[in-house]
Amino acid sequence: MTLVFEKNSDTKKIFFLIFGIVFIVFLFTSDGHRYTMDEDMGAQMALGMVTLEPHPDYVEGGTDRTSKVFFHMGDLHNPYNQGLNCTNGITCYAASVFYSATEVPFIALNHYFHIITSDTHVFTTDDFADAHYVFWRNSENPDFVFLELFYGPLFLALSAGIFFLICLEHKFTRQNSIILSFLLAFSTIIWAYSNTSLNVVPAAFFLLLGYLFYKKFCSLNQSKFLVLCSASLAFTFLIRTDMILFIIPMWFFILVNILKRNSKIYTLLFYSVPLLFSYFVFRLVNPFSGTLRYIQPEDSTPAALGSEIGGFIFTSPISYILTASYGMLFAPGVGLFIFSPILLTVFFSFPDFFRKNKSECILLLSFFVLSVVYHTNTHAWHGLVAWGSRYLVILIPFLLIPLGASLEQRNKKFMLLLILSLGAIGVLFNLAYVLQDVHRFVWSTPGSDFGLYGLATPQFGHGFTLWLNPVVIWTFQFSQLTQSLSLMFTSLQHDVYLLHAFGTSTSIADADRFKTANEAMSGIKDIKLRGSEKEFVNRFSLPAERLANYNAQKVLIASLPRYLLEVITFGGIVAIIISLIAINKGAK
Repeated sequence: MTLVFEKNSDTKKIFFLIFGIVFIVFLFTSDGHRYTMDEDMGAQMALGMVTLEPHPDYVEGGTDRTSKVFFHMGDLHNPYNQGLNCTNGITCYAASVFYSATEVPFIALNHYFHIITSDTHVFTTDDFADAHYVFWRNSENPDFVFLELFYGPLFLALSAGIFFLICLEHKFTRQNSIILSFLLAFSTIIWAYSNTSLNVVPAAFFLLLGYLFYKKFCSLNQSKFLVLCSASLAFTFLIRTDMILFIIPMWFFILVNILKRNSKIYTLLFYSVPLLFSYFVFRLVNPFSGTLRYIQPEDSTPAALGSEIGGFIFTSPISYILTASYGMLFAPGVGLFIFSPILLTVFFSFPDFFRKNKSECILLLSFFVLSVVYHTNTHAWHGLVAWGSRYLVILIPFLLIPLGASLEQRNKKFMLLLILSLGAIGVLFNLAYVLQDVHRFVWSTPGSDFGLYGLATPQFGHGFTLWLNPVVIWTFQFSQLTQSLSLMFTSLQHDVYLLHAFGTSTSIADADRFKTANEAMSGIKDIKLRGSEKEFVNRFSLPAERLANYNAQKVLIASLPRYLLEVITFGGIVAIIISLIAINKGAK
């Protein structure tokens, strides 16, 4: 880690300060459960890696469906089943092995040390009105609960810290770099995605780490940073293949940098070799052609080089790509700029940044254009039921970097007012997600006739119920954002795991109180004769006091929307500004 810090000790202190604040907030707004099948597949594989136990449905040498990829998902994934047979029952999932590998330490920690168990916290209908939902939450594997609690907060809090270092590499002031880091963490959908264990979480961290090493190579011209950059990006590619959209443009910019410095051209090998190695590793383990995980059908033909990455052959008409591009950015139900309004600053921040650093601005724009165009070439460009445009989550830090140039070039009062306004709206939108289970209480369940799922329109001949009605994407009335905000203010069922822990404490305190009362009533004659009334009063008072405190906490929790908006949104922003002023004065 010493390679990522300057010799200035204050930089390291601020890095850990940002990491600590972001991690605590993310942890204390975490819900401790999975949302999607993608998360489930990754966690199941990670658990298999920890226990070395094959999936119960795996049949050694089997040729029937029980030993095929997606075997654990039943018929839901029929349209995607490639007819591949498993070579083992541990990694036979349609998820990246390397993505699951990042989850292994979390699952192993809880599996062997039992930090969270099935008895740690039991949900009741006092927690959630839906009995079926309560049953599902109580049936969750404790190892997965621990994973969901800590995985997203840790990786994305580290990402916020790395982003701070990247801003410093761009020669922004320390104060502005801190502002940008907190904006990234709390006013964009990064906060919402800290509630998940989707592969975008580790991918964002390793991508930012690779970009930081790239910036250090550009400033110091030391090959070791190029190797570290390549290694980070190579691992990111093994987690998500669409990271090639960042890898290729960076290759060209590194080449230009080498030519400008009149460096030896073989320096480019320090970047290229680890990435080429990762590609050949990918070919061995990828979900649809990897010989280390699956037995290929006899009638299969060798895949063309690079064909596994997918999506690079555009078959959609231009009109569809343009519509989908607009939707990914501005649609009321999914648009990146709608769910993270602070990113609207790109319309003036990129021109400001261009005047400061033309080549770097072009690099960031290439990331943006390639990612948007690439992900529009699919019917699921909206990301299904994800919060905002999930395919563009990784773009967010690179869209926020140019704002640093605007903070330094434009009127400070205007910029602070703008950032406070857009940032506060972004915090509000994030609260609508992290305070409740949007997937359950806004969307409902697949096939239901209520919630946004009730508007589903099966398409493309397979009846997959996750396809959305266009009104969910294109209207504010049925936008999941609108529905989530409405539910938060009218009938919030908070889904913050650590806050629900108070419910268990309440039950224990209440039980102790009644136990003491029953003992006193049944032995009231003996108590009077011995004169031990005071002892029983004290025994009753302690759990009664605890119960009163827990009930007070419950009342506070029920008022979370109002209090959080006032305290966290505005008070937090003011506190950050005061801290920045203090830090700036200390630096001077």
